[in-house]
Amino acid sequence: MNPNPLAPTFMEGLVSFGLPLAVLCVVIYSVLRFAVWSPRNGPSLDHVRNHAYWTGVIAWALSSLGSAGRAGLYNFAQPNAHNSPWSVTPWPSLLGPVLAIIAVHAIGQATWPAPKSAKRVAALEFRRVRDYVPTALGWTTLAIFLATAAVIPFVAMAGGFEAVNAPVPGAVGAWTTGRIDGGPLALALSLALALLGTGTILVMRLVASRRSLANLSAEQNKTLRIIGMNRLLRVSATVASGLAAVAGNYLIQPVPGSDIDSFVNWLGLVNMAVLVTMFFWKPPALEPAPNDPDYRGIFGLSRTAESGLGNVLAASRFSGTTYVLLAPTAVIGALLGYALRFWLGSMGPFLTPFVLMPLAYLWLEVVMRRNYTTAATPRTPLRHAIPWPLYAAFAISAVGLLLAVLHARHVSITGGRNTWDGLDTPAAMYLIPCALALAILLSGAAALRFALARPPLTDAPRVLDEALRRRSLFRIARTITGGWYATLGMVLIMMPLAPLPSAASFEMRTWGTLCLVVGVLLAIYPIRKLTPADFGLDAAELAPHGASPSQR
Repeated sequence: MNPNPLAPTFMEGLVSFGLPLAVLCVVIYSVLRFAVWSPRNGPSLDHVRNHAYWTGVIAWALSSLGSAGRAGLYNFAQPNAHNSPWSVTPWPSLLGPVLAIIAVHAIGQATWPAPKSAKRVAALEFRRVRDYVPTALGWTTLAIFLATAAVIPFVAMAGGFEAVNAPVPGAVGAWTTGRIDGGPLALALSLALALLGTGTILVMRLVASRRSLANLSAEQNKTLRIIGMNRLLRVSATVASGLAAVAGNYLIQPVPGSDIDSFVNWLGLVNMAVLVTMFFWKPPALEPAPNDPDYRGIFGLSRTAESGLGNVLAASRFSGTTYVLLAPTAVIGALLGYALRFWLGSMGPFLTPFVLMPLAYLWLEVVMRRNYTTAATPRTPLRHAIPWPLYAAFAISAVGLLLAVLHARHVSITGGRNTWDGLDTPAAMYLIPCALALAILLSGAAALRFALARPPLTDAPRVLDEALRRRSLFRIARTITGGWYATLGMVLIMMPLAPLPSAASFEMRTWGTLCLVVGVLLAIYPIRKLTPADFGLDAAELAPHGASPSQR
């Protein structure tokens, strides 16, 4: 007889957890092997890039620990939870993402195609794992694993407390959530971290020991292994920090009846910083070999053309370094919004980054104007500066935000509420979104105006100056549009919906979440890369350095 009727048996766990994971692995294998990697005339460099890229994307998409956010916590409606802590520990939510990312990366390394030729070239080379691990990323990942391991003993020593049906009278905090003893959760976190570390090491060995691709040079094969290590370590570090955030949320939970008014999961904030850092920690580029007919240099240019461009090429490279500034700007904006939470409420940490990001683009334009332009140089008008779909997307967000704000104003007047989101005035539910949307629009308008008024680049072709200006304008416009979609999403999510039916409430919050996701995706939407045509070069200048006339 099972002493704990709420705990799943071994077969129940195997059927409900192992079978979906096996099906998921088969699906991922099929996608990578037959959709992403399907060369007909032999493997090409684009197929190699796509295979490596989609391996990382799929693993990143399956790495979320969001469903384990309340691990070890329970409500009063779960009366037996305190006496049966194993049933409250979300084993699938903690172990599922770990096994998924290890399986995806292992499948990605195992699905490189075998050589089709009957003749194979033997290669005797001794490969070590550390030869392909980026030094800074490797030490950072190790530090995150050790920090997470240091947090788990505190979870094991933490005691539990029972949930209550209603807030304790006279207490400052209205806390009712209970907490189990930390032993079961510490065991689950330890097992997840151990599986993550062991799986990461095994996949790293697989990356180093798998056969080299015959169509790539030795340097390209080395770069491909470094790319695999980079994406594996980034997602592993993110999941490891996520496990620490789960532990932090458990440890910080206040006892019912305590005088704590609010709390902050600092490990959760660290996890967000790790997530943003790892997202922008790009792997090296897999470039064509110098002796390949398709060699074009960093911007698709020959070495002769690159040496002749000089300062213009430096300006072009500088325009592509925005990601270095955006990540710290977004983090600073979130911290600033949190500091202003008594005036902006919960919207501050989510929307303040959209106010500062256009100012970051404005600063980049100031640097470019100072270093790469000549004052008082006449500028030709720019036609079709921003693509029309972005105008349409902004118009849709503006109409939706207007309707949502009008509805929020109606609710604030007729709802009979005295507070909203911890603020004393219910009018804040529509005044704060309007203020933040206006701030996003003003900062974006200032950046747009400066980018349009910037003098042309010194000694640069007109087509290149227009391409760089369009890139800047597109970045600023996508940030404004994304900020307005995020504002609309926050209004829909936080709007009081008590008079509405539960189905309408759920649908409103679903649309709000969708708008918030669209806003974030718009803010990071990639732009078109520069091509040789953007530099105003003809076909003769695009040939590799030292190519023969027949190759030209």
